[in-house]
Amino acid sequence: MRLWHLLFAILLVGLGGCESDTPASQNVNMPIVASSESDPVEQVTDVAAVEKEAIETVEESAALEDSSEEEEILIAAVNDEPAQAKQSEQWQYKEGRHFRRFTASQGTSSAPDKIEVAEIFWYGCPHCYNFEPYVSNWRKTLPANVEFVQIPVMWNPTNAIHARAFYTAQALGKLDEIHTAIFREIHINNNPLTTEATLQSFFEKFGVSSEEFTKAFRSFGVNGKLTRATNFTQRYQVRSVPILIVNGKYSTDAAEVANLEQMLDIANELVEREKQRP
Repeated sequence: MRLWHLLFAILLVGLGGCESDTPASQNVNMPIVASSESDPVEQVTDVAAVEKEAIETVEESAALEDSSEEEEILIAAVNDEPAQAKQSEQWQYKEGRHFRRFTASQGTSSAPDKIEVAEIFWYGCPHCYNFEPYVSNWRKTLPANVEFVQIPVMWNPTNAIHARAFYTAQALGKLDEIHTAIFREIHINNNPLTTEATLQSFFEKFGVSSEEFTKAFRSFGVNGKLTRATNFTQRYQVRSVPILIVNGKYSTDAAEVANLEQMLDIANELVEREKQRP
């Protein structure tokens, strides 16, 4: 008889896993079949209790692991604070006072593995003229992973024709020879060089024929570089010259830049920041 009771109980358990045609309300009042020697209900209850205890143990372990991970993160953050503070203290110049940082990187004209320093200048600017010997010597001290470029500012037609003269000299392979000479012609000889004719005559002094000059001066390549210079003038928010743009992120156009020598010192620090950036 006990065997029949057990078989009947197993049959009921098996039916519980399948869709039943019997209304649920009738199943609620169905008598529980059990054995006095080995009660299946008690066994199920015991198993459920064990499973519940196991689940609670796993959950407790997981909670302890999560707590441990959070503690490690907190400890790491706390340990990192002195390093961050030390790194901040090692920098002499401050954002907003000695340099500006763009809200987003404005890009550069150099290779991705290079830190670019761009000088924004205008031949007609006396400060740019005074800056030229400083920056000319400074650029020779830059490491191999730093690339120095010059971008003529593009605010107005006078800037534009001087920028065209710069890119014409570059296209002709005469920039090293002519760049400083243009500054001197404007600021020492008081020749503004604001027309194509005066620039052509000036270039002839350096062995450039009128045909060579005209071809380069009006070339597609020079026109393209003028367009880029206009874009950089706008993207770098150039308000005064000379300024230095470091890696398309920082500008030395700031209120507390004391002199041209300090501008170079600020650029050195910004280059070092970029080197240490992860």
